[in-house]
Amino acid sequence: MKKHFYKLLGALATVAILTSPVKAQLDDNSIAPNWTLTDINGTTWDLYNLLDEGKTVFLDFSAVWCGPCWSYHTGGALEGLYETYGPDGTNEVMVFFIEGDGGSSIDQLNGIGAGTMGDWVEGTGYPIVLTQAGDESYTSVSDYQIAYFPTIYRVCQNRLVSEVGQLSTAALYATVGDCASATVNVDPSIISYNGPVIGCSEADLSITIQNMGFDVLTGCTIKAFDGATELLSFEWTGSLETYEIATVNLGTITLADAENDIDIQITSADDNTLNNVVSTTITYEDNITQVIHLELKTDNYPTETRWELVDESTGDIIAEDGPYTNGEKNEIVFDEDIELPALGCYTFTCYDSYGDGITGAGYYKLYDASGDLISQGTENIGLKKSDALKVTQAVGITENSILEDVIIFPNPANASAEIAINTTTSADLTISIVNLLGEEVATVANGNFAAGTHNFTVNTAAFANGIYFVKINGESLNTSVKITVLH
Repeated sequence: MKKHFYKLLGALATVAILTSPVKAQLDDNSIAPNWTLTDINGTTWDLYNLLDEGKTVFLDFSAVWCGPCWSYHTGGALEGLYETYGPDGTNEVMVFFIEGDGGSSIDQLNGIGAGTMGDWVEGTGYPIVLTQAGDESYTSVSDYQIAYFPTIYRVCQNRLVSEVGQLSTAALYATVGDCASATVNVDPSIISYNGPVIGCSEADLSITIQNMGFDVLTGCTIKAFDGATELLSFEWTGSLETYEIATVNLGTITLADAENDIDIQITSADDNTLNNVVSTTITYEDNITQVIHLELKTDNYPTETRWELVDESTGDIIAEDGPYTNGEKNEIVFDEDIELPALGCYTFTCYDSYGDGITGAGYYKLYDASGDLISQGTENIGLKKSDALKVTQAVGITENSILEDVIIFPNPANASAEIAINTTTSADLTISIVNLLGEEVATVANGNFAAGTHNFTVNTAAFANGIYFVKINGESLNTSVKITVLH
């Protein structure tokens, strides 16, 4: 009975850690933080020293109460990896079990007392580290951003870390072949792009480089291209030992259009050119109207969801909402028009603090005044989803040679509105009222109009409260003027 109770305890605890807001795991191919830890037998280990010895290091972050951790541990995959390829085998890898709860005891590791799945020490040949919250040992858990147990990381000789998951011995060892190591004297490498992937007019490019050569790296030439067009060239200088890294801010580029495919490349002398390029795409939604419409429905976890709209020219938040309350589960919590203060660039971002997006029936949808869908998101937003909006359509009259003026009174309108248009020449025009989704709700006039002033009365009594547009279309004219209905 006790055995089954502890299995249930472990399963419940695992579910708890997975359904509360957590910090994301380390990104694959990010730099592994170094650590110096002492195992339960008193031996001290330094991660970077092991990597410098040419080993690939596997880290099992687990907890004594965690059922899936126990199943994987007793399955023997890491034990098989250690025995075959560790110090007593081919000496290619090193394996560590790191108890990451921060509040467990040595007795629990040995299967003694409550709150443990069993004896984790017996039969385990590789080092076991017991961390304690509040001391330096627990720094490894926070540095590696452990969001759930078990988390199995692989750290390559060049310090890059990736989460490999609960693989078999053979599959774990196969990932060693994915690791890169120094093989030549001069080898500057680009390991990541750090800059923006959205933007309206300009973008500041940034990358991380690594010395993958045996010689000290003191400089290299880095260029950015859009197709065959060179956007910028940067001469980096510094001093990097083998496997050391540096962040390089390359400068600012002008974005040519709504989708910019950028290649960043090391172009100077190099003994290995296979790791010299990183590519990215920087996008924005173009030709957006000054009035947009947002609809957002929560999922079962509304306290995780919020959004904001930022003016990129000032950094000011011009609209925001959330996080929402538990009483707003699976409800449409926002369904409103948002008027942007001016033409320019704005960033809309929807956040999910847990990282699984807006699940189930939840969603957000962002439209422009013509009813075009600008952005939407459900599970695919992850921790956040952002879109840059280039607003080019003002609320008002666009330049043209036919229409001189449009006057709407009263505005806001209640039961009716008077519309006066002043044309400079004879023209065939269609005048209508549309809502924010671009749907026509009323036809005002359709025909040929002589030069001069023309007056119309529109019955708005049946219109729902909100923002509408008087659309005026002709052979060389397509414009709209905002009208608000407020009963």
